[in-house]
Amino acid sequence: MATINYADKYQAAIQQAFYDGHLFSNSLWQSPANGTIIFDGAKHIKVPRLTIDEGRRDRARRTITQPVSNYSNDWDSYELPNERYWSTLVDPLDIDESNMVISIANITKQFNLDEKMPEMDRQMFSSLYAEKIKANDGGIHTDVLDEKNILNVFDEMMANFDEARIPGTGRELYVTPAINAILKRAEAINRQLTLSGKGNIQRTVYSLDDVTINVVPSDLMQTSFDFAVGSKLIADAKQIQMFLIFNGVQIAPQKYSFVGFDAPTASNSGNYLYYEQSYDGIFLLKTKTKGIEFVVNDKLTAPEP
Repeated sequence: MATINYADKYQAAIQQAFYDGHLFSNSLWQSPANGTIIFDGAKHIKVPRLTIDEGRRDRARRTITQPVSNYSNDWDSYELPNERYWSTLVDPLDIDESNMVISIANITKQFNLDEKMPEMDRQMFSSLYAEKIKANDGGIHTDVLDEKNILNVFDEMMANFDEARIPGTGRELYVTPAINAILKRAEAINRQLTLSGKGNIQRTVYSLDDVTINVVPSDLMQTSFDFAVGSKLIADAKQIQMFLIFNGVQIAPQKYSFVGFDAPTASNSGNYLYYEQSYDGIFLLKTKTKGIEFVVNDKLTAPEP
């Protein structure tokens, strides 16, 4: 039995069946900007960038102007840095030979839930942070957040987005459970002060209702991880307490290049051999790096053993 490549069908299956409700970074992986990506080989992509060269000029009457091209259409090229694989032997009794695609989904479901999706979350959040650091354009806050200052920090991030002309619709706030609890307490305190009519404390500038709030377990939202085998916490990583992003300032290309079974053979000890490999990467678009800001600080808990 020849090996068949199920990469395209498998990629569609996992996006439809497994990601919803389990991948905290799903909306970021499905970035609206992904539609601009053109694959230029197995692990190279390019993204178009349109630039207007000059603005308007004063017009002089009875004068013929010289028409020239006033824009440039360039391409930003990226190489996908992550090339990952996973394999396992599968007992023939566990395989429904009438539908190999469903069999692949069944076999890999627990792997996706227990290993791949936490790894993808960790990769997304740490890569966005690394990209922001590389951009070197500010937007990294190190405040120790509490009920007294968290709404002010949120206001500052939102105001920075306004200054950068980032649309109000499409902003998402990612927070750890502890920070989400602080946000709720701070919002309740602020609402109580406003309703009391004292008038001496009026801090409300932006409403938390203006953004989509996503709560992510703290072990998934850190500045760096060990990705040698799966994903593991490292001691010197910082805790990403929260970050604000306009979804679409990033691209997150992911491509399964091979997914398949080998039939039972003597070399496989009578088992099927399942193997998948993929390429992926996460990048901030070079013209949109202002569209993400982080609050980071030391971790409160030790890394897992």
